[in-house]
Formats: sequence, C-alpha cells, structure tokens
Amino acid sequence: MNKRSDSILLAEQQVAEARTAALAEYQAARAKLHRRMSSPVFIGGVLLGAIALGYLALGRGRPKRPVHAESPGVWWRVVQTAQVLLPLLIALDSATKPARRSGAGISGTDR
Repeated sequence: MNKRSDSILLAEQQVAEARTAALAEYQAARAKLHRRMSSPVFIGGVLLGAIALGYLALGRGRPKRPVHAESPGVWWRVVQTAQVLLPLLIALDSATKPARRSGAGISGTDR
C-alpha cells in the first residue's frame, strides 16, 4: 500500500508541475500576442486592410456615373489617394526602422 500511495503522490506532483508549465507557456504566448498587436506594423496593417475592405464594400458598389469634362479623372483620384495614404506610409516606415541612439556608433568605437 505504501508503493501505491507513493505513486499517487508522484502522479499528483507531476500533474501540478505540468499545470504550472502550461500556465507559464500560456502567459508567455499571451504576452507575445499583446506585444505584436500593439506594434505599429500590425496597427498599420489593420488600418490598410480596413480601408481596402471599405473600398471594396462601399466604393465599388456604386453605379458608374458618366465622366464629364469638369469631373476629376482617374489620375486625380490616384493623386488624392496617395495624398491620404502618404502620411500613414511614412509613419509606418519610420516605426519599423530600428531606434537610433543619438551619438552612438558615430566614431565606430565604444567608450
């Protein structure tokens, strides 16, 4: 009976260790997901995806109107779209560049 109670205690200890390891892994995965979701790249991708989805859902469903001489053409729409998206793309580019410390590595030697 002593061997049986020892094996039960050992099994309970293994279950407790496995539970602790699983909880630690869950917390690490949750922290990693939180870091990725708060990154500027992810947020920019979500915004661009929402803009594209909105364009496909709302912009393409409208009936085509005849093009008149006074109405803006396709190239004007491209210019307006670039004007709207350019600040977002610049911010996304600057957010993805590694942070530079001021004065670090200028001379090539460490102090």
